[in-house]
Amino acid sequence: MKTKQRYKNLKAIVPVVLVSVLVLLGAFTVVNAQGQDDGANPAKELNIMVPSNDTDPLLFDAQVYASNMNVSVEEALRRLKLQDIPVPDEELSTKEVKTFAGLWIEHTPEFKFVVQFTRDGEETMKPYLKKYPEFADIVEVRNTAKASLADLQRAQAMAISSARALDIPVKSDINVYNNSVELYMTKADRSRFDDALRRNEIQLPDKVRVITVEAEAMGILEADIYGGLPLSTCTSGFSVNEGITKGITTAGHCSNTQSYNGNNLPFQSQNWAGSYDIQWHTAPGYTVTNKIRWWSDGTTRDITATKSRNDQQIGGYVCKYGKTSHYTCGYY
Repeated sequence: MKTKQRYKNLKAIVPVVLVSVLVLLGAFTVVNAQGQDDGANPAKELNIMVPSNDTDPLLFDAQVYASNMNVSVEEALRRLKLQDIPVPDEELSTKEVKTFAGLWIEHTPEFKFVVQFTRDGEETMKPYLKKYPEFADIVEVRNTAKASLADLQRAQAMAISSARALDIPVKSDINVYNNSVELYMTKADRSRFDDALRRNEIQLPDKVRVITVEAEAMGILEADIYGGLPLSTCTSGFSVNEGITKGITTAGHCSNTQSYNGNNLPFQSQNWAGSYDIQWHTAPGYTVTNKIRWWSDGTTRDITATKSRNDQQIGGYVCKYGKTSHYTCGYY
């Protein structure tokens, strides 16, 4: 799961996003993937209708959700809409710093929001439940965390700093479910990191788990003329503009030399460091439009709105399109 740290300050990385797709009443994220379109048909495998340009996107998403969760389509629609209700996530993060340990959505065995504290959660939540009555009906309060979210954020910063002191590239997440920090690095770097720990050259907070990953996993695949199109080496992402100049994003770890249908997309700038992995290109000869591909037959969705990362809850059910995996759904 991705924490807010991964998505903050996007405006500092690339030009203003023209409009970001919101489907599933969560966030529709286009993920880069290597490979070619093989014509996979997940709708047939799920025994649901194949979408067309006339298909209601939310209804289609609800069918996928219903199939995955073994609930009715009506219940799926209800849950997807509930994902968008106002919740006090940001307020808790700023006002209950000492005890608030995270908020997320659970889908099984029943749909609910979970708010976790280190102590006194029920008492702390009373004024928030009055302020957010719709949220109050589907929330569960837990006092099972040993560290607050703020404590985890400090531990994460310390862990990343320790790795950088050794010139080791890392990625990091806060796992609110397990109330821990996860620090990702390759096997070769893990050996150097562990040696430094044994020699007491660096310190690692107790709540940090070091996880070895493949080199390919060290890039967070992000999202390019409109989203979901196969570029020379990656997949296109959201449309952006800088003043009157329009362009398209893709992942920062992709080659800076990208083309679409054999036409060069001039590189403009990128941020590929820490939590960021994004670059943008202009698209001469093309019209940059606010839509995104979401099916292997080329069907698209209009991009109609934006949603702040602060309003996206961990555990929310979302869908994406990649040129290898095509249309798939999962959780934040």
